[in-house]
Amino acid sequence: MTSTIKNKQASTEKVGQAITESVKHKILIYVGPPIKGLQRFSSFVGGYPEHFKEHLEKSAVFKGMFIVPEKLAEFQNSLLDANSVESMLYKKTEEYFSEVK
Repeated sequence: MTSTIKNKQASTEKVGQAITESVKHKILIYVGPPIKGLQRFSSFVGGYPEHFKEHLEKSAVFKGMFIVPEKLAEFQNSLLDANSVESMLYKKTEEYFSEVK
């Protein structure tokens, strides 16, 4: 398999397309509090969940509850500190959805 790859040269266009596709299929993990229709640690391929589009537009805090998998451990550790930005975002998300009917 490697011999066929060595024999081919990727064009700039193909590399650009591959990068575009990988960004388009970006994985996000929801790290906020459980809410109706969305469980903690749910993952989404290709961006934010469409069925929460209205809330994502209304609340920048809620949008901050979606992170890339590489940041999960760091985020979880930050939640242990009640004064961290991540803890405050989590609490604000809880407050936002407690007011949503």
